[in-house]
Amino acid sequence: VADRMALTRQLCDLLNDPHSGTVECQQVMPIVTKLACDTDRHIRDIIASRLLKTAGLSADMVFAIVADEDDIAIPFIGLNPSLDDSIMKTILAVGDVKRCKAVAARPDLGAGSVRKIMQDGTEDVVLALLGNAKVRLGAGYCRKLYNRFHASPKVCDVLMDLPHLPCEIALVHNQRTAEEMRKKAQYQGWVADFRSDDYISDKEEVNALRILRGVETGKLQSVVALMSQRGMLTTSLLLRAGMNGYLPFFEWALAYLANVSLRKVRRATGTMSSRTVNILLRRAGIPSDAHVLIHAICQVSAATGAAGKQADAEAFGRALVEVIMTRHAADDDHERMRIISLLSQLTQGRTRTLVSRLSEGMSRAA
Repeated sequence: VADRMALTRQLCDLLNDPHSGTVECQQVMPIVTKLACDTDRHIRDIIASRLLKTAGLSADMVFAIVADEDDIAIPFIGLNPSLDDSIMKTILAVGDVKRCKAVAARPDLGAGSVRKIMQDGTEDVVLALLGNAKVRLGAGYCRKLYNRFHASPKVCDVLMDLPHLPCEIALVHNQRTAEEMRKKAQYQGWVADFRSDDYISDKEEVNALRILRGVETGKLQSVVALMSQRGMLTTSLLLRAGMNGYLPFFEWALAYLANVSLRKVRRATGTMSSRTVNILLRRAGIPSDAHVLIHAICQVSAATGAAGKQADAEAFGRALVEVIMTRHAADDDHERMRIISLLSQLTQGRTRTLVSRLSEGMSRAA
């Protein structure tokens, strides 16, 4: 056995020697391939370890090692440069999960192998692909993966962390997550239905706004259209965006709902003309009880020059509270309480804290 092991090492060294001739290697390859199927594990282990990083191995040699025991085959699959895209696809087609995961994690994973995993890969194999730092999945592949695995928390968690994930996938997932939470809350009776639904809706809109802030301005028009089709373009989200100073989305949403150009929306809101804004809001189907807040948002936007920009949420929120308290609800206690209640629900951070204090002060005064 010792002699056979020594011979095996010598043959492997010959294949690894850059000075070995092509003819010599071709003559030795069938012998080593046969040894790779030897009944003695020590022989097979020598071959797999010595040829771990050897290029130019024959397909027969590669498959002989790939078919060996896991602790011999898996490291070889992950590192050997002789595996081309054709061999990788074959392993993905007939190999077990461990071997497929080793292929998916390869830094030189071929385009055909990526397509194969997209089409047939199991959850574990897809997770290995997503963890491969050398593979950057395009928008189309991200959509395919989400469509296949939207019910898999593990895959979705990794997908949502991708910096290049298309925003529409993140928005749809956010909506689905909220719908699932509502069903669970109703089924398990966690809290009263109206309270749980308000809480979940609040979280859903906060997350949607966070996602939207990362969208390039040039893509907002198509994103707004998608949101409308999916029932995401609500009045409360529109108000929340405006109150928190995210004016690009606020303006595009108004333009889409009113079926007018973005230029017309900015002209209407920039002039602070109550009549023009009212016409725009009626065309957009915005409920009348939200008109006061939208007028205030437009006034702050025009006064601060924030139109078309992402304003600082806290500074914009403070200015909005001041405008509402001094102009829109200065003389009507009931209207002031109603607007303060809406602001409390739809603002964030220090603005919400400020509004809560105002609400408490008004309640004590009453």
